[in-house]
Amino acid sequence: MPHHKNEVLALDIGTRTIMGVVLEKTDGTNFRVRATEHHEHHDRVMYEGQVHDVAAVAKSVAKVKAALEQRRQTTFDCAAVAAAGRSLHMSRGQAHRRRIGLSAVTKAEIEALELEALRSAQTQLVAEQGATAAAGFFCVGYSVSHYLLDGEPISQLLGQVGSRIGGELIATFLPRVVVNALFSVLKRAGLEPASLTLEPIAALEVSVPHGMRQLNLALLDIGAGTADIALVRKNRVFAYGMAPLAGDKITDALCQEYLLDFNTAEAVKKMLSRQKEVVFTDILGNEQHLPATHLITGLQPLVMEMATGIASQVLSLNEGSPDAVLMVGGGSLTPGLPQALAEALGLPQSRVGIRSREMIDHIIGHPKTLSGPQAITPLGIAVTAFGEGPLHFIDVTVNEQPVPLWQGAGQTVADALLAAGGNWTHLFGRPGLAVTAEVNGKLQVIPGGHGHAPILLVNNKASSLDAKLKPGDRIEFTPGTNGQPARATVRDLIANSPTIIVNGEEHPYPAKIHIDGKIGGFDSPVRDRAQITIDWKRPLIEVLTALGVDPSQVKKQKIPFRLDGQQRLFTYYPCEFRLNGKAAVETDFIQPGDELEYSFKPPKPSIGFAIAEHIKLRGPFKVMVNEEEVEFPASHTKVLVNGMPARLKDLLRPDVDITIMPGQMKYIVSDLFALIDVKENARPGSRLDMIVNGQAATFTTPLNSGDEVCLVWNKQLRGGDR
Repeated sequence: MPHHKNEVLALDIGTRTIMGVVLEKTDGTNFRVRATEHHEHHDRVMYEGQVHDVAAVAKSVAKVKAALEQRRQTTFDCAAVAAAGRSLHMSRGQAHRRRIGLSAVTKAEIEALELEALRSAQTQLVAEQGATAAAGFFCVGYSVSHYLLDGEPISQLLGQVGSRIGGELIATFLPRVVVNALFSVLKRAGLEPASLTLEPIAALEVSVPHGMRQLNLALLDIGAGTADIALVRKNRVFAYGMAPLAGDKITDALCQEYLLDFNTAEAVKKMLSRQKEVVFTDILGNEQHLPATHLITGLQPLVMEMATGIASQVLSLNEGSPDAVLMVGGGSLTPGLPQALAEALGLPQSRVGIRSREMIDHIIGHPKTLSGPQAITPLGIAVTAFGEGPLHFIDVTVNEQPVPLWQGAGQTVADALLAAGGNWTHLFGRPGLAVTAEVNGKLQVIPGGHGHAPILLVNNKASSLDAKLKPGDRIEFTPGTNGQPARATVRDLIANSPTIIVNGEEHPYPAKIHIDGKIGGFDSPVRDRAQITIDWKRPLIEVLTALGVDPSQVKKQKIPFRLDGQQRLFTYYPCEFRLNGKAAVETDFIQPGDELEYSFKPPKPSIGFAIAEHIKLRGPFKVMVNEEEVEFPASHTKVLVNGMPARLKDLLRPDVDITIMPGQMKYIVSDLFALIDVKENARPGSRLDMIVNGQAATFTTPLNSGDEVCLVWNKQLRGGDR
């Protein structure tokens, strides 16, 4: 089927109804309604403007679309839509540009200026909400507060001549879950979003002409689920808001009061403004006939409560009462609501009124099917779609998921990723966390692993975040990965690995290491902000022990014992050391680069070694007998341990009682007769004369080593021989 130029399909997807409008632009400011279709939800599939059942709402949208296509004999591929102000956030943005030359300001320049101001508003939202929270919001519309030409306010820039232009706008943001649900409905119904705006922005477009905006006005778009608010003054739209108080509150109250199902209560509510008497059947089958005034009177406390809640939002945003209030939307027909609002705002009742389609003279066609205040918002959505602002959409895909983008200057890959719900903090892989440690008072840093760059393709070709996009582009994006956190040991914090040479072999130097006050080693892991001390100078015995030598083999021993009744303490060194070629002891300090030699002695000392200085050693005992040398056999020292005979080579054990028994070292002349045979020269009647060192001696004359002894048998004299 042919597509009609200058026509747009607009859908007002409300909490209770869906209104479809096909609007044709006939000239610069005038429009004609070419077709309309109205559909009411059978069940409560939307609450307070939020889609809760996507499939059910999409089914209803598809019916509206099909009916309008049949009437217009065309196919609609896209639709203009608006979102209710549920969980609305508002942000202001500004932009300023210098111009070269004195040419007239073009439409493209204005679009670029507005887009720059819109991004400024996004930046402001990030500053207020934080990057993560702001990524969860979607811009659904904006209103230009004012333009500047060479620093002076001006209502319209197009065609003006100046060197500097500027502008300020108010951007409205909704949670992505709200907008995504709306887009999901369109997609299921076979439609793409042609444009997106906020319902009060759309209502402003047709109900509050620019000539009225000099006044301080509050526009209230009261539907079934929400009351959306827009405020203007001094030709500026300066605030938007929302109150979750609307027509469904009245319907729910009727359900409770008269035991009605929701659809019946909705029908009763509509009768109140049309009929003097209402007739309905409750859920128990009871038919009731009641005067409309009876129900209206009973609802007035709730109406006043609604008015008070809405007025509270208006007073807060406006910082006081406005000059007047304009109401649109089906909820504005709630009996008594205009009067209650006037009272809550402190305004005369004459300053709170309802704007209906009949007051709009530049939109003609279908006056019977599209009338009253409920026609304002769908017409506004359609008229807004004909605008030239950047909130028209182009379609791209991100990882095969459709993403609508504002159509305007500068749409980039980065914009598409952000619109797809990307978080700027996760686009690029971040470096892993570093480890910092203080080593002997000096700060050292071990960096984490490098993050990996994202993989970014546009139409299967490598691209960049600032690449411009066109309709239909396909983006494939794989986020960068974060680097691994730093992992370090003490060894990683040392510039080189010190060594020591022990008995000719090189070994890693075993420094003494403490990590946060606890003993560690070179391979100990280091946590962030650790305090590490490395002691490079260590006693010789500690170094050998760290290298695996049994400390009992090298450590000096102190062995207590008793010797001849006196307490003694023997110090024994089982190992001999040489440090850098010089004799050393176990307590000497050693450091990296030193050369150490060591050798072992017996692991335990002998008794003889321990008491050597207490034993008197003497040479051999020799005498000359008749000019021949005679040596007395040695008589060795004897040792008793705890009263029992022991050998000098036995091991010395702690706390033993040692007694030294010296050997025999004194001899007399008669001891010689055990070594020599003096009788072989004896003659009968002779006698033995004994001379020691030339002096006559007897058998008991003492001998000393080296004495000269003469033993001679002489004839014995008789008495007659004298």
